[in-house]
Amino acid sequence: MSKIKLALEVVSDLKALADSIETLVHAMESNGPNLEDEDPVKETKKKSKPKAKEPEAEAPIEEVAEEKAVEEKEPTLEEVRAAMADKSRDGHREAVKAIITKYGANNLSSLDPKHYRAALKEVGEIK
Repeated sequence: MSKIKLALEVVSDLKALADSIETLVHAMESNGPNLEDEDPVKETKKKSKPKAKEPEAEAPIEEVAEEKAVEEKEPTLEEVRAAMADKSRDGHREAVKAIITKYGANNLSSLDPKHYRAALKEVGEIK
C-alpha cells in the first residue's frame, strides 16, 4: 500500500471518528436515545460527506425547567459519604464529625436525608 493511500485511509478514519464523537455529544446534550442500541461506527461509515452544522434552536421552556430540576436533585447518601470521606482523609475529621452532629445524628448513616444538601454544602466549604 502506498504512503498516500495509507494517509488517505487515516484521514477517512479520523473523519469517521469525528462524526461518531459529534453524534455522541449531540445525544448527550439532548438526552436522546441510548447509543448502546446503535453502532455509531457503522452509522458514520455510511456517511461519506460530513453534514453542515445546523443552527441550534433555543431550548423549549419545558426542557429548561427540566434541566433545573435535574440540577436541584437531592444528593444521595453515597455522594455525601464520598465528600465527607475525602475531607476526613485530608485531616478534617473533627470538622466532618461536627457537621454530622450539628444535624442531630451520631453517624452519617443516621443523618436525615433532608439535611444531605446542607451538610454537603458545609463539607465543601471546609478548607
